[in-house]
Amino acid sequence: MAGPTEDPFLLRAAAGQAALRPAPYGSTDVWSYNGSLPGPEIRVLQGDRIRVLAENGLNEGTTVHWHGIRTPNAMDGVPFLTQDPIPVGGKFLYEFDALDAGTFWYHPHQRSSEQVGRGLYGPLIVEEADPIRVDRDLTWMLDDWRMTREGQIAGDFGSRHDAMHGGRIGNSVTINGQMPERISVRSGERIRLRLINAANARIFGLNFGGLAPVVVALDGQPVSPHVPDDDIVVVGPAMRVDLVIDMTGKPGDALTVTDAFYEGLEYRLVDLAYGPDRLRDGIVKLRDISKAVYVGA
Repeated sequence: MAGPTEDPFLLRAAAGQAALRPAPYGSTDVWSYNGSLPGPEIRVLQGDRIRVLAENGLNEGTTVHWHGIRTPNAMDGVPFLTQDPIPVGGKFLYEFDALDAGTFWYHPHQRSSEQVGRGLYGPLIVEEADPIRVDRDLTWMLDDWRMTREGQIAGDFGSRHDAMHGGRIGNSVTINGQMPERISVRSGERIRLRLINAANARIFGLNFGGLAPVVVALDGQPVSPHVPDDDIVVVGPAMRVDLVIDMTGKPGDALTVTDAFYEGLEYRLVDLAYGPDRLRDGIVKLRDISKAVYVGA
């Protein structure tokens, strides 16, 4: 990330397209940052200076809110409170120190139900000085979309029906803006999986098909490592959960990750497919990071 004397990272909000649903559906009209959905992952070390120049390519005002991380009040991205909305064609420099380690995300607070609902969000990862040792560090931004028969986002944002029923529930669920059939893993590898729920109202309850996911952080704060009740990882709207998962299957195996939060409405989210190679035998002891210095002075 850019330092105080370097050019800031440009983050441009604009209309675009994304392949949210597989064939035979075509591209879906979305709003996104830098033409990608989710927006680019901003990954820094704890204590780094974050400098982001937000540019508004939308046809309405917007802001960027840095969800879950401490910032100076003027950098919080709340329209008409901490700043005026960034006007059409305008820019705003967000600048603050990443005092807290953890999994966070960024999104607008200007008409956020629609702007976020059309795809304006991205991950903000602040790495701790002494991180857990894993083979891979992955981020899944989970979202649901209310899609029409034509594969476009339904425009009924802010309806009274949604207000009465606790928010907007979609009919299509994505991981990082896609509906992947499978994700490749290796036998014996240890993965740190950062879950971020960008959905407006949907609660996810993920079952990892016989694996034992270990929760190591909630909403950017470390916790004593534990396997959740019934092996179900619950992720509410805007919530973040950091997991450490040991891939204990054999080469060539596969398992299904399901969302089992709503009784009677369980569905397959994605398959985890083991490749032909084994990384290691056995499970390495997991270090407890709950006493780590995640929060800076």
